[in-house]
Amino acid sequence: MRRALFLLATMILASAIYTDVSAQHLEKMRVGKYKEGDKVVIAEATTTLKVKLVVEYDEFEAGPYARYAQKLLGNRASFVNRAEYRVVAADVALVDDNKHGFTQNLERYESHQLHKQDIQIDRMSTTEKSIESAAREAAETIFKLRKARMDMITGEQGDGVFGGGLESALREIETLENAYLELFYGRRTLSYETRTFVLPVSEEHTSMAISRFSVDDGLVAMDDLAGEIIFLNIEPSEMEYPAGDEKGTIAIRYANNAEVFVSLGSRVLVKLVLPIYEFGETVMIVKPR
Repeated sequence: MRRALFLLATMILASAIYTDVSAQHLEKMRVGKYKEGDKVVIAEATTTLKVKLVVEYDEFEAGPYARYAQKLLGNRASFVNRAEYRVVAADVALVDDNKHGFTQNLERYESHQLHKQDIQIDRMSTTEKSIESAAREAAETIFKLRKARMDMITGEQGDGVFGGGLESALREIETLENAYLELFYGRRTLSYETRTFVLPVSEEHTSMAISRFSVDDGLVAMDDLAGEIIFLNIEPSEMEYPAGDEKGTIAIRYANNAEVFVSLGSRVLVKLVLPIYEFGETVMIVKPR
């Protein structure tokens, strides 16, 4: 009985696998020289990929009062300025193919830059002060802003300020507090650059170099050996194609549903399946009457 059940389960599994293979989607197109109406067509099945890379530039500028942050505000601040590039997103698509266009929303990486103020926000007079005295006054202002915000929320202060007016006032206080906090804890700015690369596929190569990347300079030229290479790799899949006919006169090229991924070192930036004609198969069929 157990043997019969095992055989039945094996047959069901084999049937499911066969159904999955036979139901797999096949991209195809007619190739070669043929006549279409009054025109002679010479068609060749080729694949061209386009790759989008998004690079983030992360810059941190230490605050002028960083050394006094722990003493006056209770938390340490970084004294070191730093800047580096990172590849934060990638996507791959077929060129001029709406069915296999970019799948990820890379538009969320919009370039933006925070601009420095021409006059420091803590400068209230022309009188020169020591940096420690200026830091102490800036810290006192932060605590005053926090108290004013709490008083407005609890109703201790701000008679007649309610609804949209209260919300606007609280937002303004938060903006001022953040500006003063930057004097201690520094300012971090992020900006983004999106680059698109077009890569024709060749059946002789399953790996293509896209660009080089450096944490100091971002995307750099291929001859800049200081950068690490970003690769596009293609891994063709095992597929079953329709059987051809020995007397066939029409050539149909079927694409291979290959796994395409973009990598930087050991890190895979994006991976997806795309139809690649270069690794597919051409089948001859009889021209229908």
